[in-house]
Formats: sequence, C-alpha cells, structure tokens
Amino acid sequence: MEKTTSDQLLNFTQADNPDNQSKAGGSLEDNFKTLTDTLPIGIILTSVKGEIINVNPEGLNILGHSSVEDLSGTPIQSFYYNKEDRDIFLKKIDTGRVRDLEVRFQKCDGSAIWCSMSSVIQENSPRGRYFITSLLDITRRKEMEEEKSDLLIQLTQTDKLASIGQLAAGIAHEINNPVGYVTSNLNSLEEYLSDIRKLIELDQTLIKGLGDISLPEKLKKMTEAAHEYAREIDIDFLQEDMDELIKDCIDGLERIKKIVIDLKDFAHPGKKDIETVDINAGIETTLNVAANELKYKTTVHKDLGNLPLIKGIPQQLNQVFLNILVNAAQAIEEKGEIRIKTWQKNNNVFLAISDTGCGIDPQNISKIFDPFFTTKEVGKGTGLGMNIAYNIIQQHGGTITVKSEINKGTTFTVKLPVPEDTK
Repeated sequence: MEKTTSDQLLNFTQADNPDNQSKAGGSLEDNFKTLTDTLPIGIILTSVKGEIINVNPEGLNILGHSSVEDLSGTPIQSFYYNKEDRDIFLKKIDTGRVRDLEVRFQKCDGSAIWCSMSSVIQENSPRGRYFITSLLDITRRKEMEEEKSDLLIQLTQTDKLASIGQLAAGIAHEINNPVGYVTSNLNSLEEYLSDIRKLIELDQTLIKGLGDISLPEKLKKMTEAAHEYAREIDIDFLQEDMDELIKDCIDGLERIKKIVIDLKDFAHPGKKDIETVDINAGIETTLNVAANELKYKTTVHKDLGNLPLIKGIPQQLNQVFLNILVNAAQAIEEKGEIRIKTWQKNNNVFLAISDTGCGIDPQNISKIFDPFFTTKEVGKGTGLGMNIAYNIIQQHGGTITVKSEINKGTTFTVKLPVPEDTK
C-alpha cells in the first residue's frame, strides 16, 4: 500500500506541474479528489504557513471533522498536540521530504491520536509552494507499545518480589541466629543479676549493721562512703529497673523472633498442602508482618469472632489478608482507621476489612480484580495483588467482594466454606 500511495502521490505532484497539466487533464482540486477520495490514509494539502488547502475523507476522519469547509481558517499547526513537533516537522521538511514522523494530533473533540506523517514539498505549482502530507493513524499501535512497556515493568517488579521472597527465608534464618544467642545471653544475665542482687542486699545489711557498732576510724569512713554511694545511685531503683530492662529486651527479642517466623511462612509460597487453618491466627500473623506498613498511618481495630477451623493453605490465605491490608493502608493519605471483623454464619466464615481511605472510583470497581489493573503510579503497584487474592479465594471455594465510596472508604469481604467435619 505504501509503494502504491507513493507512486500515486508522485503522479499527483507531476500532474500539478504546469508542464504536465495537459497530460494530467485537470485542476489541483480535481486531481486531489480523484486520487485521494478512496485512499485508506489521510492526505492533506497545506501552504508553507500551514493553511489547509484540501483534505481527503480519511484525513477529515483522522482530524475529527466532516468537511473541508469546517477547517476554513484553521491552520494545521493548531492540530499538533505538542507544538514543538511542528518545529521538528519544518526542520525535516527543509531537506525536501519527511518520512514516517510520529506525531500526536489533537482532534476537534479534544482527544489525542498518534499519526505517522510523511510529507513532500511541491514546487513550481500554480498555487505556489505547498506541502503534500500523508497521515496514518497509529494510535492503537502506540497504545499496544505502551501496554507492552507497562507489562514489562510490572513483570520485572513481580520477578523482583519473587526474588525477595526466595531471599526472605535465608535472611530470616540469619536474623534468628543472633536473636537466639542474644536471648540466651539475656536469660543468663538475668540469672547472674539475681545472684548479684542477693550479694548487694547482704552488703547493704552488713553496712547498716556496721553503723550500729563502734568501728576504727578508717573502717568507719569506708562504711559511710559505701552507704552514701548507695543512696546517691538509688540502689533500690536500679535493682527494680534492671529487671524491667531485661524483661523489655527479652520481650523485644521474642517479637523479632515471631516476626521472623511469620516472615518465613510468607516466604514459602510453594507450600501447597491443605491443612486446618485458623483464620483469626492468620490475621494476627499478617498484622505482625505488615506492622511497619500500618503503624504510622492507621489505627487497627479488631473484632474477631469465635470461628471454626477451615481447610486451606495458610500461606496463601495470609497473602490475601496482606494484599488487602496493604491496599487499605495505601488508600489512607495521612491518618485513618482499618477495621477487621470475622464471624461465622451458617456453613461459612466471613472476614471483612474496612478502611477510611480515599475509596475506589465506581468505574474501576468492576476492574479491581483484573490482572495488571492498578491506579497507582508505575513502580508503586504491579496490578497483581487483588487478582492474586481473587484467585486464591476462588481456589479455596470462597468469594471475595468489594464495596467502596469515594472519600469514605472501602470494604473487602471474604467468604470461605467450613468443611463438614469441623462444623
């Protein structure tokens, strides 16, 4: 098609030359109409200054107009989406021709399209010097290129997350080692301090007893100095506070240990064995892992009912809870609340996670579980989280639904069946 069109345009420009008009047998307008009315690409004649002389039907369709008269007084440069592209075009046309220049145009309704533009200069015409330009709508091709680029970014991010997951188990093991011996050392230190505390008590009793008897001057001064120093450092407070400090350290290490254990569970997506699952315990584990994502922006309220055990893969269900909670936190711009409620009704257990975030646009509700759908900026979301959650719940025989209101918040509700043998 391109070769045929080029040949036709060459014949057209030759026909417009005064030396060839007798052979061509027609005016510029007649030749233009005869040549271009049935072409599947847009053809536009413009003056050097951009005045539109003529446009074929496909060109009118591309620009969003119904007739050439509609374009009267409208220069071609007004259709450029980026005005700098006109300068690029003029610079290239100085060489005599432009070939396959990709430019964005703005149609009369304000929508933007991509066009591949080729142009030649016609000299020595009765109408003066003008440009013959072909336009091919390549909007769909550019959209597909952009979609491919976005998909590559998302797949790269997904692959990166998978790699992080594989590393997490090893990192957790490395953290567990120092946590283990620090915990052991603190327990030993607590025992040592208990012995030292008993010795201090005996020393204090001795010092007080020595104050009741007559002592040599030198020994008396030593006793008074020891007694005075004990008062200065508040020995009773130190002994009490040492217990609290060691207890806090041990509690902190236990928390680290629990986080590491929970992280290791999340780092084993390959586990596919069906087992009994405590939904409430899964929520607690997930909150522990997601604590850093939640604590600075949200207050979490829990209303966990008395639930029967269900059958499933705990790591996968925890991933669903994590995806919903992270989305909830990201939907809250500054400060907000997340409410988690679980309950049983008939032969199903339910989990509802609500947030006070920005909400979801109604036109996006139906797409929320679609793969690669995201309203987040590139690099901040893969568009896979809710699709993964949907598929996991489906595989567990359950359902996941969403309700949302702009500027008020969103609620995800998960329903999972209770097996016959645990009802």
